[in-house]
Amino acid sequence: MAFLEALLARDSARARRTVEDALAAGLPVPDIYLDVLEPALREIGHRWAMGELNVAEEHYATAVAQSILDGLSRQLPRAPRDGRLAVMTGTPEEQHTIGARMVADFLEADGWEVLVLGPGAPTEDVIELVTDEQPDLVALSSATPGVIEGVARLLSALTELEPRPLIVAGGQLWTAQTSRTALELGADLVVQDPRQLVALLAERVPPPG
Repeated sequence: MAFLEALLARDSARARRTVEDALAAGLPVPDIYLDVLEPALREIGHRWAMGELNVAEEHYATAVAQSILDGLSRQLPRAPRDGRLAVMTGTPEEQHTIGARMVADFLEADGWEVLVLGPGAPTEDVIELVTDEQPDLVALSSATPGVIEGVARLLSALTELEPRPLIVAGGQLWTAQTSRTALELGADLVVQDPRQLVALLAERVPPPG
């Protein structure tokens, strides 16, 4: 809550101190991701969607969190790469990607190599890259309802690939009510919690050998 309050007050120094204090108190870096940053950013996104924050205010909060995340990422313990490859991308026209970055960090900590594409690239470009790289996993992040047409196009194109990667959808667009749509469009899994995703992938895509 203190981190969210600092973002809303546009006090980046206080936001950083909140994270530093959590680290000093012994809170593991993964817990800071999920218990400090993620809830605050989810609330920022909700307030933006409800019109309580404007675009500039939302971008400010995201930029501060991204800067803090860059520092935390370097402290996240990482297992040696184990041969598994993932592509992590926002769906076409999706600009909110900090959640995707968090998921990518959790995957890398578990031994995955992750190609992080950031904001949503056009379907054709994503498919070209996936065809070239042939990843084990394509993880798609979608936060805003306005991107659903691009989501549908990309999921349809990914399901037609051979070999077909495992397709995971995540992001605030997918709720308990809407997750069925992602599965109907071609996603194999809809997962919001990075720890749960890592556990599921250990079963679905175990390390080679």
